[in-house]
Amino acid sequence: MDLQFLNIIKNNLKLTNTQPVVIAFSGGMDSVCLLNLFTTLENPLIIAHFNHGIRKHADRDEQFARMRARQLGCDFVSQKADVLEFAKEYHLSLEEAARKRRYDFLYRVARNNAAPYIAVGHHADDQIETIFMHLLRGSGLSGLAGMKDIAVIPEFDSEIKILRPLLSFWRYEIEEYCTKNNLDYVVDETNFSNLYERNRIRHEILPFLNERYSGLNQRLLNMANVLQGEDELIQERLSKIWDSICLQQDRRFIRLNLPELKKQPLGLQRRIIRFVAFLLRPDLRDLSFKNIENLLNFMDKNKTGEIDLQDRLVAIFTNKEILFGSKSKDWMGLLFPQIRDTVKIETGKHDCIQVSENWLFQIELINAPINNQIKTENEFTVLLDREKISDYIFLRGRKDGDRFQPLGMEIGSIKISDIFINEKIMQAAREKWPLVTNSDNRILWIPGYRPAHEFRVTDSTKKIIKMSVLKKIS
Repeated sequence: MDLQFLNIIKNNLKLTNTQPVVIAFSGGMDSVCLLNLFTTLENPLIIAHFNHGIRKHADRDEQFARMRARQLGCDFVSQKADVLEFAKEYHLSLEEAARKRRYDFLYRVARNNAAPYIAVGHHADDQIETIFMHLLRGSGLSGLAGMKDIAVIPEFDSEIKILRPLLSFWRYEIEEYCTKNNLDYVVDETNFSNLYERNRIRHEILPFLNERYSGLNQRLLNMANVLQGEDELIQERLSKIWDSICLQQDRRFIRLNLPELKKQPLGLQRRIIRFVAFLLRPDLRDLSFKNIENLLNFMDKNKTGEIDLQDRLVAIFTNKEILFGSKSKDWMGLLFPQIRDTVKIETGKHDCIQVSENWLFQIELINAPINNQIKTENEFTVLLDREKISDYIFLRGRKDGDRFQPLGMEIGSIKISDIFINEKIMQAAREKWPLVTNSDNRILWIPGYRPAHEFRVTDSTKKIIKMSVLKKIS
């Protein structure tokens, strides 16, 4: 086992002797074996023990870990946490709460010690149990491929890597190693309780299946190795086309090119949706098949609008794109001009004021007749007849019954809501879209659209006011 471990460290994980490693040490058989194997290397080791505070002998296990670190002369860090309270507060299963708190702790230890790696004691039996858990949840290919021997978990850190050098060893091999080397370890009594999903799979489902299908575990392990290679191929394909499909990527939202997404094979469409959800919510571990199919059906019917994806994520469809983000839509102001409160602005001077977190409103006064050199840069800049405008203007959101007489409409008016529909302004952005009004509450301009006909610049205009809505540069 020692030689095979060294080969894994050297050839698979490519670990050098100078890099510090955090050892996730529970005191159980797996972590004791892991630690002992790492002591054959020259890497500086930090032994990290997380006390979940759940089990009767949790404090005993922490003391065992501390003593083992002292015997080896290694740095030791421990933390005790109330996982039960954490699970209740965040509405998590006890297993998921323990996982989150444990990894939060391990990554913090790694960062504090400038350690690029965290080694955990997952072995082949753990791999089979994980695959089965994903299978029962309806996971995609990535879930059925199981754990990798070296991986990044963006939910916790985008750079520090998790090492699983025991992943190709079975539990019985680890037990034989500990016996051969006279290694003491503690026994976690919760491993025998079928209250937990993983334990039910370990003690009931897998023994039942292996009794009837001899060698099943090994075949599942082989399957995971095959699927990992195929999963990597699909991810490589996704990486190559990502720039042509992704219009904009932010930690709070992602915009996809809808026509380009539709060109992709169905399997790749599903992978792209999972990938988007993972980028926005790294802690969202299993996106349901039903939610993905609902989104694809919505897309195939060429609908526009909004659908729930999962766990507070939404997908907003326009004719040309899909916008993914949180249901709160607190990111909308990063994409479109949005205003929460009415803002009063003086028109008699040059000015540039911040009207919301991400947007500015600028006024320039031009004391000269219009000529061919005066042009607007885009639809978020407008030229109006300054003499027809009051001393103050207002920026506000739309109200029920708002109407507007756009440039070119000499008689009558049109509902603001109809303009938004005709201009295909995303429905989620309409409510807080800024409108520029005068002191009589008449709409002068809709940023991103035309000015009002009455306040347009004409040949008789002598003074011009230039208004611009600008994205704040962060």
